[in-house]
Formats: sequence, structure tokens, C-alpha cells
Amino acid sequence: MRKTAAVTVLFVMALFAVPLGAAATGGGSTDTPSCPLPTAPGAVVVDISDELMLAWDTAKSTAGPVPVSVPAGSWDVYLTSYDDHSNKTHQSQLEEQWYLEGWLAGSVVFTTDTTPDLPESTDVEWFSVGSITTTQAIDSVVAVHAAYPDSFEPHSVAPLCAAFYPTGTSPVAPPACPFPAGPGVVTISTELLLAWDEAASTAGPVAFGLAAGEWDVILVSHDNHSAKTHQAQTREQWYLEGWLGDALVFTTAATDDLREDTDFGVFAVGTIEARTAIDSVKAVHAAYPADEPHSVAPLCAVFQTPGDGGSSTTSSTTAPGTTSDTTTTTGGGGDNGTTTSLATTTTMAT
Repeated sequence: MRKTAAVTVLFVMALFAVPLGAAATGGGSTDTPSCPLPTAPGAVVVDISDELMLAWDTAKSTAGPVPVSVPAGSWDVYLTSYDDHSNKTHQSQLEEQWYLEGWLAGSVVFTTDTTPDLPESTDVEWFSVGSITTTQAIDSVVAVHAAYPDSFEPHSVAPLCAAFYPTGTSPVAPPACPFPAGPGVVTISTELLLAWDEAASTAGPVAFGLAAGEWDVILVSHDNHSAKTHQAQTREQWYLEGWLGDALVFTTAATDDLREDTDFGVFAVGTIEARTAIDSVKAVHAAYPADEPHSVAPLCAVFQTPGDGGSSTTSSTTAPGTTSDTTTTTGGGGDNGTTTSLATTTTMAT
């Protein structure tokens, strides 16, 4: 049975946030991703399902109906796709796409445009699928796999959630770590690292306890690209250092560049070996020193036990009005694609 959640009609902007400098010891994150779509006055956000729709299975080619009340009017519509690609590294499916139907009393009132394919390097993305104008309110929505029927490929994709914004509105949510607070999650900084400024090229140290051992590491980048549409910076990258007192314990691989059409990026940067416990972390701009700022905020980091089944997923909060996505990259980023600890250097797949 598909899991659904109650609809929320939201009149205040709110995203969960992890307190700056939160400390944690050990553990990993195995939570299903939450709906990343920002809230706003008059907006309607509805959770649909985190179960995969399959293009080759009639019974699983739709999700819903899910009860929701959307008044008649003009709406900008956003749809969020999810698939745990970070645990399916050898899979290639090119039509992980879906659309949404709005229903009233058992009849279809409108059908949205279709989402683009969810890239294999990404676990979660949300997409602008245009605007609708309806003279009728709706009382439910149904998600439909756009590639159904396909006899050869499942094109698995979960229709995580949808949002309806009054046309022309542009809610901007403050950046927040997309992972729930808990062991293994540390919020670092919402301030931009700058590659041309030594004082601004690092963030921290931030108090954070982590036990010795091997850890899969996820780094979350942020920059408000939706407000910088004419900017092009190609090395918005950073890496994380783990410290015990004044001793450097490990250095992660660098993130990939945060794409210009994306405000948030979540990057799985490989596995580190912490030979000792750590008590703090420090973010370092990977492009420093440089002639351009390559501005990027090291929002947060997640440490997971290798092979625990945790999902490296993210939320994107690019302002509505701009097609947005979030990248989840498996393997080392940066120039060398390596993960370094005190004792070992492990080359990661890129």
C-alpha cells in the first residue's frame, strides 16, 4: 500500500532547521526524504507518496487519489520526484517522469505537464511544470506515471509531493539542512565561502562529536542561484575536515560544483576512515585561492554507517518561478576524486 500523508494548507513560510553548530555522536540517517517544496501564504502543499510508481505495472503506475482542497484560480504548479539512485549506481532509466491530475467528485478537472526525467545522479528533484487555471476547486489529486505502459523498463519514480502557488508568487525559504536533526548530522554554516578571500575561505570549527570508524559522508551545498540568474561560477566546491582538538583526523573529498540552475546540492563524497573520534569539523573552499569568488555555503554534513541502507537525498528550495533541482552525486568530487584520512587514501568512483 502506498504511504500518503495529510495535506497541509500553509499560510506561513516555514522549513525545519537544524541549530547552527549542532553536535552529534555516531549513527546515520535513514529517513525517507521529506517534501522539500517551500511554503508560502496561500500555498497548498500535498504529500503524495514515497512508494515507487512503475511504468510496466498497471497497479503501480499511479498513486492516489490523495485528498486535498485546492480552490479555483490560477496556480503555479511544482512536482517533486524521488528515487533512491544513490543505492542503485548501476541503473539507467531515462523516463522517470510523472504528471498530476486534479479531481473533483470523481472527474478529472485538470492535468499538469510532465516532469523531466529524474537524473541518475539525483535522488530528489522538484520541477516547475507550468501554470494551470481552473474554474473549479478540486478535492483530490492522482499522480500518473508518464511512461506507462512500458513492457521493458520500470522507470521507477516516486511522486513525493506537489505544491500549488498563487500565480506570480515567489516564496523564498531560508536555507536549512534537508536532513532531520539527529546523530550523524551537523549543520555548518549558511554563510558563503569565498575562494578569493582567505578569511572567508573556511567555516568553523563547529563542535561535532563522531566516533572512530568508517563513515559514508554526504555534504550539502547552497547558494541562492535563483537570485543570481546571470552569474556563472564553475568551482563552487568544498570539502570537510574532521578535527580532534588541534589534530586533523580526516579530510573528505570535495563536492562537485553546485550547478547554476540549482540552489541546493547534496553530494555523497565517499567513505572516510576516522582513526580516532573527532570533536569538531571545519569546511574548506576547494578552489581557494582563486581569482573568482566561487561562492558556496557549506550548509551541513551527514555521516552514515557504510552499507546501512541510508538514502543520500536532499531538498531543493529554489524559489518558485525557476526550474530547480538538487544533485546527489555518488563518489568523490573535486579535482582528485579521493577521500583522505590520517592513514589511508581511497580512490572513489566518479
